Amino acid sequence: MSTTQNQNLIYLYDLPKDCLSSKKLAQVFLSQAGIELSLQPQIKRDITRPFYTAIVSISDPVQFEKACEAMRYFEIDGKQCRGLQFDKALLGNNREKLITHNVFVRGIPKNLGNKDLQEKFEAVGKIKSLKVSLNSDHSSRGYGFICFQDEESASKAVEFCQNDETIVAMNFQPKEIRSIQNLINNVYVKNIPLEWSDSQVKSLFEEFGHIKSLVIRKNDIGQFGFVCFDDPNSTDFRYGPRCAQAAIEKLNGKPINDQMNLYVRHAMKRADREVEKKKETLKYKTSKKRCNLYVKNFPQ
Repeated sequence: MSTTQNQNLIYLYDLPKDCLSSKKLAQVFLSQAGIELSLQPQIKRDITRPFYTAIVSISDPVQFEKACEAMRYFEIDGKQCRGLQFDKALLGNNREKLITHNVFVRGIPKNLGNKDLQEKFEAVGKIKSLKVSLNSDHSSRGYGFICFQDEESASKAVEFCQNDETIVAMNFQPKEIRSIQNLINNVYVKNIPLEWSDSQVKSLFEEFGHIKSLVIRKNDIGQFGFVCFDDPNSTDFRYGPRCAQAAIEKLNGKPINDQMNLYVRHAMKRADREVEKKKETLKYKTSKKRCNLYVKNFPQ
C-alpha cells in the first residue's frame, strides 16, 4: 500500500460486536459526516477482544479531511466509538518516542465521554489521540489516556488538573499501567465456607491493606463476595491495585477445608469474564494442535 493510500486511512475503534456490519458503518459515515463511502470498510472481528475495529479508506482528500473531523467521536446505537487518522507515530515502536507526550487520566466521571474529555484538555494543547477506557458494555472505567502533539502540552495537562476535585492527570508510565490488572483494586473471592462471618473474611484480607468495602453473598455451595482495597488517604492510586494483587498471589488456591480451596481473582464484569474465558479456551485449543496425531491406513 502506497504512502498516499496510508495517509487516507481512518482507523475505527470500540465498535460494538452485536450490531456491526460494513453497511451499518457506511450509514454512520453518511449520517455523521455526509460522506458516501465508495470502498467497503474492512472490519476486524477478533472474538478475544471486547470490541471490533475497522479500517476505512477515502481517496478524495477533501472528503477524507471532513471524515477525520466528523468521525473522531461518534456513536453506534448509543455506544461511543472513536475514529483516528492513520499516523505513523502511533504505530509499532514509534509509540515509544511519544511516552513523554502521553498522560494517564483517572477519576473521570462515568458520564464524561471521549468528546467531553477532549474539550476539557484541548485547552492546554493540541491532542493527537484520546480514549476513555471502556468496559465491554461500553460503560466508562473511569480512566483514560491522552497523547498530546508535544511534550510541553502533556506537562501542562498534569498541572492543569492539580486543583481539580475529581480528575487527576499524571505522566504516563507504561511499565506500571500496561496491564489492566494493575488498575483493579477490587477482588472477587468464592468458596468461602458457609459458617464464616463477614468479620472472618475481613480479617483474612485486611493483612494486605486498607479495605474500603466488603460485600459477601451466599449460594448453594458456599459464600462469595467482593473485597475493595483503597488508600485511606486517597493520595496513592496504585495502593489499592497493589493490595489486590498481593491478596490474589497469597490467597488464591489456599486450602480452607478438606473439600475447598479459596478462589481469588480480579473482579470483572460478567461480559469481561466471558471474553477472558474465550481467550483461555482459544489458548488451550491452540496449545493442543501439535499434541494430536492423525493415523490412517490400518489393515481392515
